[in-house]
Amino acid sequence: MNFKLENLLVELELYLQKPEVRACRAELERLIDDDFLEFAASGCSFGKPEVLARLPDERQPQIETSQFAVRELSEEVCQVTYRAKLKKADDNVTSFSIRSSIWRKHGEAWQIVFHQGTQCKPF
Repeated sequence: MNFKLENLLVELELYLQKPEVRACRAELERLIDDDFLEFAASGCSFGKPEVLARLPDERQPQIETSQFAVRELSEEVCQVTYRAKLKKADDNVTSFSIRSSIWRKHGEAWQIVFHQGTQCKPF
């Protein structure tokens, strides 16, 4: 895997975590594949329409991430894994999870097509 691609995908993952991006429907439309599917740490699953309906109006949690790794699954598909610590503004609860995202290249642009968060012990 080339270092430039690895950095790009980590940057995209971090970009999607920014409150101003999570609140911007146009940016979410651009970055999220139409076939997107998420298995949330809560046990719920949803697609792009549910993300677009919910995320822009959600109070954004504080997100701390670490231990990024990128695997090339094919020439146009990569997996990004990392650990996330989320602190929700609503109830001041902190949760810990292991995250995995699948990114797919469309022309020159990359879009997230799958994401899963699995709760884990604090780290």
